[in-house]
Amino acid sequence: MITGLNSHSFENLQLGSGMFLRDFDPSAAADAAALKALLAQRVASGEGLLGATKGGGTFQCKPTLRSIEADGLRVPVAGATVNDGWTVKLTGTLLEITPGSFASVLGCADVTTNGSVTTIRPRRDVLASDHIPTLCWVGEMSKGLLLILLTDALNMSGAAFTFTDKGEGTLPFEFQAHQADPADSEHAPCRIMFFQ
Repeated sequence: MITGLNSHSFENLQLGSGMFLRDFDPSAAADAAALKALLAQRVASGEGLLGATKGGGTFQCKPTLRSIEADGLRVPVAGATVNDGWTVKLTGTLLEITPGSFASVLGCADVTTNGSVTTIRPRRDVLASDHIPTLCWVGEMSKGLLLILLTDALNMSGAAFTFTDKGEGTLPFEFQAHQADPADSEHAPCRIMFFQ
């Protein structure tokens, strides 16, 4: 039988749905154990957790490729393709609905609290403060952890809150990464990190 399966295949599987974190800096973690300790602190405090999700999520890092056209060029030629940029997204569906997560999903909104009432008002203008400096997804691997980090994430799809009889409300999101510095065009606005 011809197969890509080998003795290391089951050491390299991504397992489970993982978790989404905002404003998380993984630079203090040198290995999977240190990253797990940082994550445990975040879970215990609730700080930066986007919330419980349903149905997992998706990471997309899509180049905008363009083939250069030239007279006489009949087939694609190596070296004639350029990358005009990247579209980087993390998507999922929130099951846990908080004022903070709802405001993040709206993309641009003002949040005020008066006593025990929190009010969210969507606004037209997108402010720098609407961008999430770092949005991470962290998931388990057979051996270690996988972390995907987006910079300056903003939900681009708006809110589509769904609620059903005999069910739970859900709030889908589609956060897109943005370049923090326009001069930094060499790399996509994300990092993919394997912690062993």
